[in-house]
Amino acid sequence: MKKYLLMAMTMFLSLGFVACSDDDDKTTPDLTSQYHLLASVDGGYYLQSSEALNTGSLTFVNKGTQLEAEKAARVIASGEFVYSLNYGTGIISQYKPNGTGGYDLIKELDAGLAVGTVHPRYKLANSGTIMVYNVTVEPVRNANDEVIDNTCTLMLASISIPSFTITKSTTFVIPQTENAKQGATIGYHPMRVDAPVIADTKIYFGLMHMDMADPTLIPPLRKPKQSGLETLVFDFPSLENGHIAETAAATGHTGGYRAPSMHVDEKGDVYQVNWFMSGSSFDLSAGDKTVITRLKDGAYDASYSFNVSEALGLASNIASVGWFYVGDGIGYMPVQFEDEGHYSKENSWGLARIDIYNKTAVKLNVPLSNLMSYESAVVDNGKFYMAISPIGGESHVYEFDPSSDSADAFTKGLVLDGGTVTIEGIYKTQD
Repeated sequence: MKKYLLMAMTMFLSLGFVACSDDDDKTTPDLTSQYHLLASVDGGYYLQSSEALNTGSLTFVNKGTQLEAEKAARVIASGEFVYSLNYGTGIISQYKPNGTGGYDLIKELDAGLAVGTVHPRYKLANSGTIMVYNVTVEPVRNANDEVIDNTCTLMLASISIPSFTITKSTTFVIPQTENAKQGATIGYHPMRVDAPVIADTKIYFGLMHMDMADPTLIPPLRKPKQSGLETLVFDFPSLENGHIAETAAATGHTGGYRAPSMHVDEKGDVYQVNWFMSGSSFDLSAGDKTVITRLKDGAYDASYSFNVSEALGLASNIASVGWFYVGDGIGYMPVQFEDEGHYSKENSWGLARIDIYNKTAVKLNVPLSNLMSYESAVVDNGKFYMAISPIGGESHVYEFDPSSDSADAFTKGLVLDGGTVTIEGIYKTQD
């Protein structure tokens, strides 16, 4: 039976006990990369390693290491370790590839206990920090037992890796902005944070606001949505001085979904994509636009806004739930096309190469697929690698050339199963 590392809020370690990786004394040329692919197969989640991404083949049929997943498994990688969150128990497992295609369990940590839920969310905020978080929502009622507001409390913990210890925890009541209080009903509450990034002495969390009118509806079905964008900002590593940064540059959520919504460029600026949703699908026809905004020093930069929808110049509007940054201003963004079908049940997603400095976007000539839940890609040796596995179609890892703005600047690499096997992400470890 597995031992769970249970940690109470009063027993967290101090920041001074952060362990150092054995890799600190190694030089870059000594590092050997290994790649790992996460697949969803008939409701189960499987992890398997590959020595290359641009050649060969990989099958998950009767192969791969099955990850524990009550509802889903979410994977991140840093250094020589792979981490898997069991979304349904709150347990994070630390694995080390064993060189024979499998994974050795090193340690487990009950992160859900630290943030008060068996459904926490987590992200790699930088190479040495995993952030775990959860928002609790407590209705505020009047004398007639009517809900007039909500108190939303963020429970937040930082995990130092590779020591895999909780080094800081905090709770924070997320303030309601005047903008969030507006709406067709009694306003909006910040029911989720996600996609943290660390830039200099600040950590940024995207926010998802939900209409308070009918809490029984799942988030995509609640409407209308709040106007504007908001981001939660703390000092780091203290996790103090929390505040909301706001902008009217666009509409929607800022926390992404599985793919990250925010990235820090080489200059230390944060670039963020919005996510808008209302009704039974993305609310594209209502005039919403997919944009990239910029944050500096804990606030939105009013001098910058990049309208990706406009730059693509397509007849169909597009939506996105995250993107991947390569470097030097170049990124790749999964985009959902309004006229190609349902956002989570059909092959209605494509890929765009974006240039956040020059504000240009190119729709790439890759097959349509379902990228709603796609969560991770790899940058390696100047190339960008991403798996594209259309529902019922051929599946490959694609190698993209970030230096080219051609719609055909890619080659098919590693051959994957295809059919009903969906690749959720690619990850890289180094030892």
